[in-house]
Amino acid sequence: MIDLDIRRRRTFGRMAANESLEDVLDQQTAATILEWGDGIASQFVLKTKAMDDITASDFLAPYSSALRKMMRAMGRWVVETDPEVRLESWNLIEQNGKTLFGDPFMLPKMETILEQLPTEADVQQKISFIRNLIESLKAKG
Repeated sequence: MIDLDIRRRRTFGRMAANESLEDVLDQQTAATILEWGDGIASQFVLKTKAMDDITASDFLAPYSSALRKMMRAMGRWVVETDPEVRLESWNLIEQNGKTLFGDPFMLPKMETILEQLPTEADVQQKISFIRNLIESLKAKG
């Protein structure tokens, strides 16, 4: 019998060990992103319940990579002040979102989002805002 929890930890476990999030974020904010990412990872692992381990590993590999890249880009975006670097991170969030959620996934222009964020929003609030935005966009796709 296939243990999906073991498969999830094996495939997506590197996310939790990914210190690059904690390089730019405080531990609590990094944990928030990782918890959210774990939920997404679990959804992909559920799709593999009828697959053998090799087939499941091949299926999950691009999603695992895209999820890690998207979470790192989110972490950079919320702390970055340089507009060009921030835009690059925004584009990486969208690019990896397309891998995870399909080609129709598209973020609004970054400037639009910046206008919606309160100027005094802290990093945790920015992460929550982006996470909610992504969740609403993936639900539409």
